[in-house]
Amino acid sequence: MKRACLLNSLGEKKELDRIKLFVMNKFIQAFNASNKFLNASNKSIWLTGISIFFGTGFLGTGVFAQAYIGQVDYKKTMQPAASIRLPYNTGSVDGALKDYMLTRGYKKSESGGLLLFRGVPLDSMDTDGSDLYFMSASVSRKEKDITVLNLLPVKKNQDLMVRTLADSMRLDKARLFLDSLAIFTDAYNTRLQVGDHQEMLKKAQKKMNDLLTDQSDLQNKLRKFQTDLDQNKSAQTKAVADLQANLNADDDTKKKSQKKVSKLIDEQGSLEKKIRNTQLDLDQNKVAQGKQQTELDKQQQGLDAVKARENK
Repeated sequence: MKRACLLNSLGEKKELDRIKLFVMNKFIQAFNASNKFLNASNKSIWLTGISIFFGTGFLGTGVFAQAYIGQVDYKKTMQPAASIRLPYNTGSVDGALKDYMLTRGYKKSESGGLLLFRGVPLDSMDTDGSDLYFMSASVSRKEKDITVLNLLPVKKNQDLMVRTLADSMRLDKARLFLDSLAIFTDAYNTRLQVGDHQEMLKKAQKKMNDLLTDQSDLQNKLRKFQTDLDQNKSAQTKAVADLQANLNADDDTKKKSQKKVSKLIDEQGSLEKKIRNTQLDLDQNKVAQGKQQTELDKQQQGLDAVKARENK
């Protein structure tokens, strides 16, 4: 009972995470220890079991980006590597990796389809520097937003395919290097998300501004048409009076008066139609503004949520 109560405490959560990490490391250690005794089929079973176990979400998000030591298939040979699963697509992971290394003064090159950074110290003891080969791939076609990033470290200027015991000893340092990179990758992708949300918010605000400008133009047009209609009605009143005054005038004078009245009536119909259409456009504009305000609020909330994560 006491143990069950403690499960709700923060200390227990940390202890649970430690246990999860301990179990994961035991899996990896067991695999590495038995690796030389396993045939290809059994290796596949081991790796599948590990994948299923951790793929079920056992580890949770708290230690999702915990690096580990395993093997990767490179040029038809199994190479020891430090690996890490990151909850981003390969493009985002590669972008974060390049930015991370650039901030440390290292530019990328490529070798055999791998990203390569030369002469990078894995820690303060790595005075000669190491050549770091990176390989990234999606977990599966259905899980494109999860990337496995593999790091194959070798001594500076050492051939990747001719690795020594000293190169293998770099793996634990490489694992810690990946853990550090994972933190940067989270921050990098959060910055990207902030930028994306800011751009979407900017576009949404521009669309709202355009609608407000259209509203102002429509209101001005509506006032002008209404003024023209009032003037038309005044002109009609005067033209009808002139027509009545000219009932006994000659035919040409009466025809001119009648033509003027008819023209004013036609103009009245045209103005009334323009007023109806403009009012319809104005009503539709107000509806569009309401929808766009909802979109603006949505984009602002999304931006605020991402910034909150960024500031944690």
